[in-house]
Amino acid sequence: MAHRIRDPGREAFWRRTLTAFGNSGLSVRAFCRREKLAETAFYFWRRTIQQRGITPKRPQQRRRKQLDRKPPAFVPLVLGNVPPMAGITLELRGGRSLRLSESFPVDRLAGLVLALEAAEGRP
Repeated sequence: MAHRIRDPGREAFWRRTLTAFGNSGLSVRAFCRREKLAETAFYFWRRTIQQRGITPKRPQQRRRKQLDRKPPAFVPLVLGNVPPMAGITLELRGGRSLRLSESFPVDRLAGLVLALEAAEGRP
């Protein structure tokens, strides 16, 4: 694959644009519409500049929610006198419950719980 010569002016433009996006509080789509930019170009340059090093970040108040969210803590599960065909029910946040057979693989269970907890804030 041939490497293109970097255009410092274009890179500087996109660094300024990404900084403006970080300060805008808008979604990528809304920002690109407002600035009349192609979303594909935005994502390309964001990825390219991240790979090259210093990347403009969103302001701290926008990222605080992510920093405050802790991954779910896993504790050992000890099953006492459980009938052979009984399942396991996990109570999750938001009143959700998850019913599984006791033979469900632990690594898949951990991934499933992480995915469910990550999706908690989404509609």
